[in-house]
Amino acid sequence: MTSRVLLASLAAGALTVPLPSATAATELAIREITVRPADPVVRPTGSVRLVVDVVAKGVSGDDGVTIKVDPGTPPEPPPVSVPPTPSPSAPASPTPTPQPATPTPQPPAPTPTPTPTSSPPVEATPAPTPTPSARPQRVMRAGDDWETWRFLPEKGLTRYYPSGTWTVTATAKGPDGTSITQHATFKLRRETRLTSIQAAKVPGTKAVRLRGVLTRVDPDGFTDYSPFGNQRMEIMYRRSPASPWEAVAVATTAESGAFTKTVKGRARGEWRAHFPGSAHYAAKLSAIEQIGT
Repeated sequence: MTSRVLLASLAAGALTVPLPSATAATELAIREITVRPADPVVRPTGSVRLVVDVVAKGVSGDDGVTIKVDPGTPPEPPPVSVPPTPSPSAPASPTPTPQPATPTPQPPAPTPTPTPTSSPPVEATPAPTPTPSARPQRVMRAGDDWETWRFLPEKGLTRYYPSGTWTVTATAKGPDGTSITQHATFKLRRETRLTSIQAAKVPGTKAVRLRGVLTRVDPDGFTDYSPFGNQRMEIMYRRSPASPWEAVAVATTAESGAFTKTVKGRARGEWRAHFPGSAHYAAKLSAIEQIGT
């Protein structure tokens, strides 16, 4: 269990905590929600621990700010109801007299054929959603009414959590029982790797052939990394370390994760492969391959 800690101002040498003014009521508000790391990437082993800061004011009580961390996007705001526009009255149409329907004879239901009994499929147990600490830390800011409430979720994110968009829901409560809610999102991505990167001159030409293999953290958990096929790869080039990198070609990975690309007219310089990443998998840059004269 994490105990509540009341931190002093971040100024050097500060040893006391400035108390909020009680002369006037402060309007309840949440200014921002910050998640660190901003772009968490999970690997085959280990976990990523989050730090969530909520900047709020007008909050009442030691548990006046709470958070939830869940996979998925924020909920849609409730629709605004618009009263219907009255339309001019129209003469009512006469109601037709219903006619009795003639029943259609149905064939007898076939006798079900017994099927052999089989064991139900085994379903994987989903990983639990990270929960915030029972008591957040409060970092008091001198000179204004804003406070930073820091949450350290006790459970880290691992490869077994859903990748993609996650939502932090922060709720602040005021002394009169009112509350407000704000949302912030972040992307949880699985790690990718670039291996077997090679750049070589094509004999008899002024062309370079670059090849490699793209893999990803296996989403099913059967192995650490699995091939990542049908992905767009950028071939990067620069003439010298003083020159900027530029994308000079594009390749697509095969089902095995392998890719090959030949670039003409650039026999010398430095080369590397770049996977731009996606909503579920992290971007990756390969090591530099240099080709001289």
